[in-house]
Amino acid sequence: MGNLVYLWQGLWITCLFSLVASCIGIPLGLAVAMIRVQKIWVIGPLLAIYVSFLRAIPVILLILLFYFGLSALGLRLGAFNAGVVALSLNHSAFVSEIFRSAILNFPQEQVEAAQSVGMLPSQIFWRIMLPQIWRGSLPALTNEITLMVKTSPAVGIIGITDLTRRASQLAASNFQPIPMMVAATLLYVVVLLLLSRLGGWVGTRLQEKYELV
Repeated sequence: MGNLVYLWQGLWITCLFSLVASCIGIPLGLAVAMIRVQKIWVIGPLLAIYVSFLRAIPVILLILLFYFGLSALGLRLGAFNAGVVALSLNHSAFVSEIFRSAILNFPQEQVEAAQSVGMLPSQIFWRIMLPQIWRGSLPALTNEITLMVKTSPAVGIIGITDLTRRASQLAASNFQPIPMMVAATLLYVVVLLLLSRLGGWVGTRLQEKYELV
């Protein structure tokens, strides 16, 4: 029973990291996408480099850069903050590409119709584009969040005892690696299935709401 409680505590840490990183990464990714589609001189290319760099660098290396690299410069984030920042930035890069693709493929007929009745660009985006972009991007966003949950064990390298690290510790202490790894795997499967179900439920509700409007 004690081992299971220890694993559950690690699961909550994993979920906490994933939740905080999603709450930061999704709005940040949307902001990056909105700015990039405007093709602003200098800013646009810099954000393109930002996205390419974060998508290319391994998450575990990004975590080490924030934890040890910034400490060497005199800025200590702490293990939790370094892990959250690294996961959030990595998440935002992939999310921004999801939103950018949705914005670029948005039907221009709707934009032109809104402009013809005198709507401002900000009104067109927030009232017409964003609700549809969000609904259409939800499956891809759900998939990206599940991928982030599966990459979150990388925070264990800086000492954070998430689910995977706790399972490894228990396996090393009681010399029963198979039961511990199986238990951790089952917990991950449950979380990811619930996340997938939640994404599907939200998508269905948004579809119903959109059809009623």
